[in-house]
Amino acid sequence: MTFFDDELKKGNFQICYCHNCNLILWPPKEICDKCNMTSNWKKSLHKGKIIEFSKKNSEFFGIIEIEDKIRLMGNIISENEPSINQNVRMNVAYDSKPNYSFVVENNQ
Repeated sequence: MTFFDDELKKGNFQICYCHNCNLILWPPKEICDKCNMTSNWKKSLHKGKIIEFSKKNSEFFGIIEIEDKIRLMGNIISENEPSINQNVRMNVAYDSKPNYSFVVENNQ
């Protein structure tokens, strides 16, 4: 999906939804599965929470749930060991494919 990829390359994560059905379409689709209407887009707040995490060597990674219950996997950047339900801020990089990283917010 060109718009989604173009926005990721700019560091913007866009959420695809159907305005007619009020459904989030994940993964993004041009047409809603339920009503066959054209999808719409809204900008993500880039905020989420840690659902699961693990550690390999000295790096943390895990599954993060952002708004609208979209789950993504990526690196978790934290000075200390992260915890489940901890708030994070998402960063997007794009180098032939999307790369998501999540910075732990320390105001817990």
